Amino acid sequence: MDIDIDYELDAVARRVEQTDQQAAAHLDRVGPVTGQASNGAVSVEVRPGGRLSAVHLTPAALSGGAEALAAQITALAAQATRRAGAAMHQALAPVLGQDGERHLASLGYEPLDNDSPDIEDTVYESPLGPPHRRPRR
Repeated sequence: MDIDIDYELDAVARRVEQTDQQAAAHLDRVGPVTGQASNGAVSVEVRPGGRLSAVHLTPAALSGGAEALAAQITALAAQATRRAGAAMHQALAPVLGQDGERHLASLGYEPLDNDSPDIEDTVYESPLGPPHRRPRR
């Protein structure tokens, strides 16, 4: 049985192109994730890959002192980064399949764990919608 190498290479190239187009279509729906303290004093924006792209402060943000402000910015950015990674996972996992999900996880793009605590007093705007909140005990 002879194998037509050119035909097989063309088939692989077609599959790669199709996967690339599907991934691009899914990524077009993923936008930035913003995290904002409910009082609106501090907000951050994280791009889909997890890069912090903006920090916005109001004069009220400075009233709690530098350490509290730094902690709030760090916490908001970390949570927004996790949500951005989850958005990337949600967009790419259907295209890449099970092996792709392992690769996404190795890059830090994992679905959100609904059992993990969320930052209290925070509002998120994300392609994933509002974060899951556990009932208080």
